[in-house]
Amino acid sequence: MALGALVNLALCLVCSSVELVAVLLLRALALLAVSVVQLLRLPGQAGGAALEAAKGAIDAAVELVLGVAWDVLAAVASAFLDLLWSAATGAAELATGAATELLEAARDGSEEAARVLAAALEGAVDAAVAVATRLVESYVGALGQVVDSLDS
Repeated sequence: MALGALVNLALCLVCSSVELVAVLLLRALALLAVSVVQLLRLPGQAGGAALEAAKGAIDAAVELVLGVAWDVLAAVASAFLDLLWSAATGAAELATGAATELLEAARDGSEEAARVLAAALEGAVDAAVAVATRLVESYVGALGQVVDSLDS
């Protein structure tokens, strides 16, 4: 009986030791699996952060380019309106001067009035051609600035 109890105690000790080793091995394997999953997840998170940073940089660049383009368009529109205003002012001054000369010529005689009228009409045509030429030159210059701004 003492020998049976001793064998029983030895078997219990061996089974407990085997169970303890098995539990320790399984726990170590579980911890290793969790660590591997964490290590595999980190590069994905880093890649996501890198993609988010690249998206932010692209958004900022697009916003900057659109802002510059808007400023260029505003400058072109402002220059075009300034040109139109100066052309209208010049045409009004020319018309006022021509009307004054016509009134003075009408007082002096009809032959001179016809000559002045012809000169005024010729001057008006020249002024209209000059305004149209300046408008086209301004338009071409503005387009050149826009293209240069977009290239740089």
